[in-house]
Amino acid sequence: MVFLLLSVVVFLIVAITVPKKLPRRELYAIALFSIVLGFATDITLDLKYDLYGYFNKGVDFGGFLPILFIFPSAGVLLMNFYPFRKSIWNQLAYILGWTIFNLIYEYLTIASGYFYHNGWNYWLSAVTYPFLILLHLLHLKIMKSYHSGK
Repeated sequence: MVFLLLSVVVFLIVAITVPKKLPRRELYAIALFSIVLGFATDITLDLKYDLYGYFNKGVDFGGFLPILFIFPSAGVLLMNFYPFRKSIWNQLAYILGWTIFNLIYEYLTIASGYFYHNGWNYWLSAVTYPFLILLHLLHLKIMKSYHSGK
């Protein structure tokens, strides 16, 4: 629980204090999307299929902390620094970097005891993280098109 609480504090402080490159409305939408995506993913993969979980099997209120605080903070950081105007290679390197960071962080969450695998593994995570990042990009693109009226 100590690692989880420390993570919440660190992610929140970093997400709040870094210079923002995107408008607040977009950052707000990204944060909310990250929460919704986190709940949808966890309800399906944790509660329905029991592939992984937080602390103990089933609903554990400690599992709400990463979804409500770490996921939106990470989503804001991910999208705030995304290299939109760089080459496709820079964008792929950025996605790969975040995937590696997520895998290392996942390993630390398991080592600390607040997250566990139960049929899930790091290879599945390595495939899933880029897909989740692409969903964030798609969401932002759709949101921008609605806001611009196009």
